[in-house]
Amino acid sequence: MMTFVLAAIMTVALGATSVFAENVNITVKDGDTHTYAVYQIFTGDFADGTLSNVKWGANGTGTTGESVAKTTLDEIEAINGTDAEKAAALSAYANLSGTAFATVSASQAASVPTGYYLIKDNDALAEDEEATLYIVQVVGPTEITRKAGTTSSDKKVDDVNDSDTETAADNGKLQTSSDYDIGDDVPYHVTATISSGAAYYSTYEITLEDILEDGKFDAITLDKTAIKLGEAAITETADYTVTTKWDTEPTKNGFKVTYTFVAKEGKTLAAIAGKTIAIDFTAKLGTGAAIGSAGNKNTLKVSFSNNPNTDEKGNAPDKEVITFTYKVVVDKFDEDGETPLENAGFTLYKVSKADAIAGVNGADAQAKNAAWTKKAIQTWTTTATEGATAGKNNRFSFNGIDDGYYVLCETTTPAGYNTMEPQVFKVTATHGGTDNTGLTLDTLNGDKVTGEITFTADKAAGSLSANVINQKGTTLPSTGGIGTTIFYVLGGLLVAGAGIVLVARKKASE
Repeated sequence: MMTFVLAAIMTVALGATSVFAENVNITVKDGDTHTYAVYQIFTGDFADGTLSNVKWGANGTGTTGESVAKTTLDEIEAINGTDAEKAAALSAYANLSGTAFATVSASQAASVPTGYYLIKDNDALAEDEEATLYIVQVVGPTEITRKAGTTSSDKKVDDVNDSDTETAADNGKLQTSSDYDIGDDVPYHVTATISSGAAYYSTYEITLEDILEDGKFDAITLDKTAIKLGEAAITETADYTVTTKWDTEPTKNGFKVTYTFVAKEGKTLAAIAGKTIAIDFTAKLGTGAAIGSAGNKNTLKVSFSNNPNTDEKGNAPDKEVITFTYKVVVDKFDEDGETPLENAGFTLYKVSKADAIAGVNGADAQAKNAAWTKKAIQTWTTTATEGATAGKNNRFSFNGIDDGYYVLCETTTPAGYNTMEPQVFKVTATHGGTDNTGLTLDTLNGDKVTGEITFTADKAAGSLSANVINQKGTTLPSTGGIGTTIFYVLGGLLVAGAGIVLVARKKASE
């Protein structure tokens, strides 16, 4: 009995040593959604972090089962540097083109012999994902800690109401939609946030491409010297070099720029991890801009290094913003409200909210028109085109306006008609959306402030339409006097008499 007990104690003691001769488990942390391929470089006996009796494994570059030469082991032991540098050097001893020794995920552990293994992402990555840096280590019982980050991008537009700069709720607010007048400089803000795992890369490249809808913008203004990485200019440091390449110089159709960061020997790119590249620019909304709910879009595309072990690239989801613009359409009619009235002319003024509410003083419509001219923020003039009645040029279209306060003035009045009183009105619109979703024009309205104008809104066409009426002038009665008839009669008699005298003299002379 004592012999049996002693033998049992010895067996337990042997089992408690740190030498692993049997299989061990490789596991993945809960919450990690990736599946990993496990490549066996070496096998051997594991004790206290050391591998002995080392032989080539199933995925090593030597013959499986043969002892690994001491010179090879010395080469591997001498490898140092950053994790990225070591992973690159150690991967040379693994054959990654063949079938992996095992796969492992959070839901399924892998049971493998103790040895030296390289672990990499097994699944195809989504476009915006990044691969883990190769994990190369001596394996006893092991839980994989992923070595990867994320890269992201964003794009916003500042919506400014220049009629109401103090109280408009959205002034200065970066958002995904806006409305502007044609000719306005629309301010855009582009950002790309570098991978939070940049330290795992020896070279990290990121490209920002901004695309303006063709023909809808006239020009852009971009100050290259104002582009920032975090709070500083993008320039070489003690840790890395950086190359800036403008693949497409800034034009009315956009731009494309690539930044390549390369870690210096023995350094990492940790200094750029999680930092944001910010580019601010303006684009002038052009005469070719779409009016109405179609809007004028601006798209940001960002591609970036997504695998620290290769030169592969990933893509962040596109970011899109939209700018709307509208029009006012006025049809001119006689006082009956039905007969098109030609030979009129109108001017549309944008004014401040304060001026619109306060109004102007003037003895008559012409005087008031002149007063509004001096208060205009912006002015639109147009020539008449054919309206609903064929051949009658009584329609005036003022294209490319946004929300705000406006005054419509009749600056040319048809003969025999009274000049229309200035019509003051307010244009309002709502629009919204997040990223690429719901970038829509939701409402469009025109409401009078003073005057008699009434608008009909067409959201799709982006139009606010109204009929305006001219009243005829008054024919005033005359009293007293003999009128002008007698002068016409006397004049006629004098002319006839003069003719008779001339004829008589001619005959007498003959």
